[in-house]
Amino acid sequence: MPTPTVMGIFDSPDDAEKAMDELLHAGVARHRIVVSGPVSYDDVVGTIPDPAAFGEALPSGACVVSVAARSHVDKKHIAELMRRSGARDTIEARE
Repeated sequence: MPTPTVMGIFDSPDDAEKAMDELLHAGVARHRIVVSGPVSYDDVVGTIPDPAAFGEALPSGACVVSVAARSHVDKKHIAELMRRSGARDTIEARE
């Protein structure tokens, strides 16, 4: 069964780091979090599910924070944490 993943786009590495800290503080295990960046749209094609879903939200130099979710409720909670942490955009995907 595919692992549900929540991805958030952050404007800078500092913003992504702050989001990771918030996720950790909320109890998300470190091994479930991946921070990629800074990246551009061309960098993520083929490395994340459906990069086109980010559209124009993926500026050059942005960072993507990906979190493996354990359930549908967990996905929603993680997406909300990312938005509260300043994510420019979030997407829920399956890997």
